Amino acid sequence: MAQILKCTINWTGFNGAPGYTNLFFRDFTEGPVDQAMADGAATKADTWLGAWDDYLPASVAVQVSPTMEAIEETTGELQSYFTVAAKPLRQGAGTGAYSAASGAVVNWYTNGIRNGRRIRGRTFMVPIAGNGLDTAGTLNDTARATWTTATTALTSATGSGDLGVWSRPSAPGAADGVWYFVSAFTIPDKVAVLRSRRD
Repeated sequence: MAQILKCTINWTGFNGAPGYTNLFFRDFTEGPVDQAMADGAATKADTWLGAWDDYLPASVAVQVSPTMEAIEETTGELQSYFTVAAKPLRQGAGTGAYSAASGAVVNWYTNGIRNGRRIRGRTFMVPIAGNGLDTAGTLNDTARATWTTATTALTSATGSGDLGVWSRPSAPGAADGVWYFVSAFTIPDKVAVLRSRRD
């Protein structure tokens, strides 16, 4: 039975809130996950958020949930919970006007193939404050460099709580879900629009 960890990041403080971001972790084995992996994943996610808070609007706060869910990879069924040490509430310190529906997107790439297509994922970091943008209406180069450095660390393979992309089961009751390590990422130099708070 292969398990993966679902790490939830909660978003508050903007029009349309609350929202959440899910990240999926596992280590190099395909067995049950454990407390050490949950602790490692939560720390990685929280450290990554620390690169974004200077560019989130001042009203916005993000925080890693202290509850990590262990789910079965192929079906998505919940198997157990892990409780990790509470992570700080990261309050935005960005400046300038912002749009509640726009910000940045991180594209995740894997070496996995399913139904003839490469397995990929996306994480929207929305909203981003005005200081995260430039006068051309794209992402600020300094901000983007900071996010790229932090995302490189997030995707580094440590063997305990490594980031991947989960391709969900194809239909209710199906058992064909798969998970692959993130092998590369991009943060495009353009503003992304989020139509749903569920990413």
